[in-house]
Amino acid sequence: MDIIAALETAIKEEKEASARYRELAAQASDPETRLMFEQIAREEESHYKRLVDRLKAVKLMRS
Repeated sequence: MDIIAALETAIKEEKEASARYRELAAQASDPETRLMFEQIAREEESHYKRLVDRLKAVKLMRS
């Protein structure tokens, strides 16, 4: 697997993870658990954005 494919896979996984944590937050019965899952979802979204930026940079370097 080359770097572009690896980044694309990681981007997909981060997006899916964020959605899962948002869903868990919505289902949480207590505020503390909800906040925890929301925080984790935000972290996954941050990872997603960093990976997208990295993918753009790699593609620019290769063009």
